[in-house]
Amino acid sequence: MSILVRDPDIDRQVRALAKRLDCSLQEAVGYALKMEREHAASRRAAIETATREARAGLNLAGQFKDDGLTHKDFWDREYGDT
Repeated sequence: MSILVRDPDIDRQVRALAKRLDCSLQEAVGYALKMEREHAASRRAAIETATREARAGLNLAGQFKDDGLTHKDFWDREYGDT
């Protein structure tokens, strides 16, 4: 399977990366994809950590209670639609 890049700016960026890494165009694209996956995983981990810490802080303050309701169930209960 091949990839056709018609955007001259993207072509220029891939070629510049390949030159900087001293590798083929295919390896440069693979490297960029790998870096994007790692970046996304890192951001996901940071968000999960921040969420855990926020929940822990709310639990300590007695502000967060998990009653097992879905978002819809909660609002249905609040507005008497159950």
